[in-house]
Amino acid sequence: MSFSGNPTTSVEQRIENDGFWPDLSLTEFQKAYRLPGEYLVETLVDGLTTAMIEVDDDLAGVKTTLQAAGLLNLEAAAGVSTPAEWAYAYKVKLYKRAVYCRAKANLLTQFATITRRESAENTGKEAPERGETFLEFSQQAVRSLQGRGRITAVLL
Repeated sequence: MSFSGNPTTSVEQRIENDGFWPDLSLTEFQKAYRLPGEYLVETLVDGLTTAMIEVDDDLAGVKTTLQAAGLLNLEAAAGVSTPAEWAYAYKVKLYKRAVYCRAKANLLTQFATITRRESAENTGKEAPERGETFLEFSQQAVRSLQGRGRITAVLL
């Protein structure tokens, strides 16, 4: 059940990625990020696909660096046997967090156009700061994958 109180029907659908970054699961996204039950599956797929493409673009340099080091598929390199595998498993988790949070941020800002009820019931879904918060989560994960801290300071 989503935070709206409406039942959420989980949909088994895989979103194929570029072969390097992990494929994504609509079910995993729905369960982990508890989206309102009012969203159509097509809306969720579109939001997830768009976020995936945006994050992939943001991480193009990271992908190039890892591929130059001989890594062909991040998820295939992830595991629990060695510290290197742990690091790749962590990168997979960060990548999914970046995409899922960005998708949720974009989807939450669209909620007002999907359904209209008493304003008090929708405040948690529509509030702009909710979308901004998840966008910040996404950017933090992207920056971590890029080897950067949460903030950047430059001497002018």
